[in-house]
Amino acid sequence: MAEKRKSKRVPLRVIVRYGISIPPEHTAFLTDFSKGGVNIKTNRVFKPGTKLFMEIEIDGRVLNAEGVVVWAKQVPQALSRIIRNGMGIKFTELDREILTLYNSRVN
Repeated sequence: MAEKRKSKRVPLRVIVRYGISIPPEHTAFLTDFSKGGVNIKTNRVFKPGTKLFMEIEIDGRVLNAEGVVVWAKQVPQALSRIIRNGMGIKFTELDREILTLYNSRVN
């Protein structure tokens, strides 16, 4: 299968609050991010096409982003350590600091 990503993924495990309204109502972890989006590890997923608001906690700061769910996979809790679950989110808006962080980690 051909790689669809336009930018490299960077591992990052930080807390993210996400949801369809502000303030976001759910909390989970990011597992990686790129210039184009993030992966949220969670079992509380939304359907692809859903617009989400995110508050990403990095180094004591809260960075805001908005995005659209590209893929979502929910698995039974007992299998969440074995089978990939969560959502892939494509950014539509984001704090400039997220791109600065990405550039510092990719190089």
